[in-house]
Amino acid sequence: MKPKWGIVTDEVLPQAADAVARVAGWNLAGVEIRGVAPGRRIPDIDPDEVRALQDALARASLSVTALSPGTWKCSLDAPVASLQAARFQRTLDLAEAWGVTRVITFGVKRKESDTAADYDRVCALLGQMSLEAGRRGITLCVENEKGWWADTDEAIDRLLTDLAPAGLRLNWDAANYADAGGTDPVAAYRRWQNQIANIHLKDVCLDPGGHRWCLLGQGDVGWETLLPVMLASPARTPMSIETHCAPLPDNSLLNRKWLQTFEITPQGGNRHG
Repeated sequence: MKPKWGIVTDEVLPQAADAVARVAGWNLAGVEIRGVAPGRRIPDIDPDEVRALQDALARASLSVTALSPGTWKCSLDAPVASLQAARFQRTLDLAEAWGVTRVITFGVKRKESDTAADYDRVCALLGQMSLEAGRRGITLCVENEKGWWADTDEAIDRLLTDLAPAGLRLNWDAANYADAGGTDPVAAYRRWQNQIANIHLKDVCLDPGGHRWCLLGQGDVGWETLLPVMLASPARTPMSIETHCAPLPDNSLLNRKWLQTFEITPQGGNRHG
């Protein structure tokens, strides 16, 4: 079965409609909408931009696999914390109107002063968000990232155990997992695969002397081993390229071409075993 490759639009160009037009010939299944214009991300999109984006999607025959508003990319007591609920509701409104079934959130930024009571607050927030999304037919996906409440094996296990009943699922980012000290992404993927609803594809160089993010296959994730395991899953979970290293248009295309080596050949075999 053909992998369900996609791409995060602002990993190509900052204007979402322009990014969709650029990737129209890349043989992708869909796009994840994050940035919509320089300095703005979903849901901060005006009606003219919505029309341009929808026209571009129709011309490219691409679906929107997820919306990523950047909710809770802050701590519980950050100045912008009070804005997160309204931002989330506006994103749900867009997702429902556009027929998008996944919304990505961060897991609330940690602080050294956090206590057990703060974890309870995080659970309450993300649990309520999960329930609100679920009532509208949308899955909330929390992204694992270093320095947030979903980063290490223990933290991710705990959050998913506590909030899976509310409908929370994982936006699996193996590079972020390695960046947070994870040492066995294959075992981690196998442990969480039934709770993963969206996937980001990028690579990370853990050598402190080098650039942190790099092209797929050139870092320390071990994609050559991990991707075949992920592709063997019966679930067709969207996998979005999230390049993170400049120049974005060129490197995103290189990442797309690199993924071609994992696609099933006409003879039915897979080039990576």
